[in-house]
Amino acid sequence: EAGGAIEPWIAASWQRCLDRGQQPADRIGFDLVTRAALRRSSEASRALLAAARPVLAELDRAIAPTRYFSLLTDARGTVVAVGATADASTPAVHAIARVGVDLSEPSVGTTAIGAALGERHPVWLHRGEHFFDATAVYSCAGAPIVGPDGRLAGMLDLTGVMADERPELRHL
Repeated sequence: EAGGAIEPWIAASWQRCLDRGQQPADRIGFDLVTRAALRRSSEASRALLAAARPVLAELDRAIAPTRYFSLLTDARGTVVAVGATADASTPAVHAIARVGVDLSEPSVGTTAIGAALGERHPVWLHRGEHFFDATAVYSCAGAPIVGPDGRLAGMLDLTGVMADERPELRHL
């Protein structure tokens, strides 16, 4: 940010993390939700996945040269789809690019995922703006997805690992 200022939503997210007793140097596990929770998420996200699949395929082709990959989450921040450009052989990609991983703010701190779900508008999060030191390798663009009923259905995230900063991706 210009002049070193941070977005108010980032500061608010950091404060929520601190209020939960989390510290930036804490280890995080990128935990999978339970099988029952994943089943509920998959069932609830069936329409979202059906609508998103062709768009995700097109998006993956568009972002392939950027070293970014897409993630689709449900409204709670659980990954329900991973884009084809995610290189699972890279440990930092493998950590987050798995169906069923809980990428909500309480689980992994300040991210574009939690921000897009909470703020309900597209966001960009630079590496060091993530709360945890372990997530400072990621640069992320996130956008909420609202269903035809006006309710939050999930979010689309484009993430790069130690990739060039691409804040314009939040507009995709």
